[in-house]
Amino acid sequence: MAVADSAAVSGGLSRHVPVQPPGHTIASGAVAGLRDADLATLCSLAPIRVLDAGDFLLRAGDRDPAIHLLIKGEVLLQDGTGATLLEMGPGDSIGGLDSDAADVALYSTIARGPASVLSLSRETYDGLGEGIKLRLLSQRQLRQQALMQRLAARDRDLSAQNQALVEALYHSRLATDTGFSRSEAVGEVIRKVPRLPVSTATLLAKLFDERTSHAEVVDLVKSDPSLTSTLLKAVNSPLYSLQHKIDNVNHAVTLLGFDAVHQLILSESMRKSLPETPRFREIYQRSLETSQLAFATAQAVGVGRPAEVSTIGLLREIGGVVLELLKSQNPRLEGLLATMDSAGLGAELLRAWNLPEGLCRSIQFQHYPEFALPEHVPGDVRENVALLHLANRFRDRIHAADVSRNGPFPDAYLAALGLTGVGEQDLFLHKVRPRLMARPQALPKSLADALAS
Repeated sequence: MAVADSAAVSGGLSRHVPVQPPGHTIASGAVAGLRDADLATLCSLAPIRVLDAGDFLLRAGDRDPAIHLLIKGEVLLQDGTGATLLEMGPGDSIGGLDSDAADVALYSTIARGPASVLSLSRETYDGLGEGIKLRLLSQRQLRQQALMQRLAARDRDLSAQNQALVEALYHSRLATDTGFSRSEAVGEVIRKVPRLPVSTATLLAKLFDERTSHAEVVDLVKSDPSLTSTLLKAVNSPLYSLQHKIDNVNHAVTLLGFDAVHQLILSESMRKSLPETPRFREIYQRSLETSQLAFATAQAVGVGRPAEVSTIGLLREIGGVVLELLKSQNPRLEGLLATMDSAGLGAELLRAWNLPEGLCRSIQFQHYPEFALPEHVPGDVRENVALLHLANRFRDRIHAADVSRNGPFPDAYLAALGLTGVGEQDLFLHKVRPRLMARPQALPKSLADALAS
């Protein structure tokens, strides 16, 4: 903005800022760091702008190539939120160091009280003697150092405040745990939920045993008529829309792969444990998609055991079964029950089914990324929880949902998996999505269609 005809704001209203033309005088010693002869030279070349309290010398974003020397009063350097970054007095200069390469002001400068500013055009500044320019530059460098120190201190303060808020969020969320998921009322409901078939529970136990080989699991499926029937029924269902019917375990393993076969068996077994209602079909569909995403994410980042993580994804909403049953039995308490932690309910149900404790704990802590940093998640399940968290966020992205509802710490959970400097979106687009698209026949149709579109 031009020096001679600029407007400033006082009390929110635009007004003309008085300007004294070149040729005025300034009292001896008025500006620390500059000689009286320097001041006399400057006054003979540049106008003085007179500011009242609240007047803006510059607003952030103003284009102004001039260099402004404060000769009387105080001005405040403020950021876009109105927070004061630096208090400036006689001898300080504004412009140049406060602007980008295009002479755009990075901060706003506002008068604290009556102030006078000598405004030098860039041409006038360039024509000054080297001695004056050196002394002005020295003053500007001192102020720049003070500004950097103030910004660093503010960053430290904000970081400390942020950490305090994060800890407060964590402890307030923990305070809501009343132990209801371990109560007798919940125990009664859990006992009414159909258990997973014994053969499926055996399969799960083997999958969570790191000593189990793929061949052992395939042999178990082949030797158990219940598992074979479950597999063939699931793989030939409309959910997968395969072009040719599969009639034996070997064919299924060859076409889909070992991990997809075990996912199919577990998903079909879980479906049998859910009531046949729209609500539970919705839970089942989401779980199938999350399971596939968790598997592909674990493979893409090379962390955890993909088959184990996909199983956790498949069972992640099993607590919803208990919660829905509690609501149906206690309709008057539906509002209260809606605040219950479904993850805790799910973990207790899986423990009642005698499933591996690693699976139960991964389900129990799955919601921690919504309110806690990774260090608050127990180390033995942290990777599983982080992978499941990413899978949930990826599913939201695929279906154009709001990913922010899944928690404010995505970068922290990426770092917990050793992924520093990797963006969530890049990870999905360049590593996870290609793995999913490479085996569309193994995906539930809803997920394959969403990825294709």
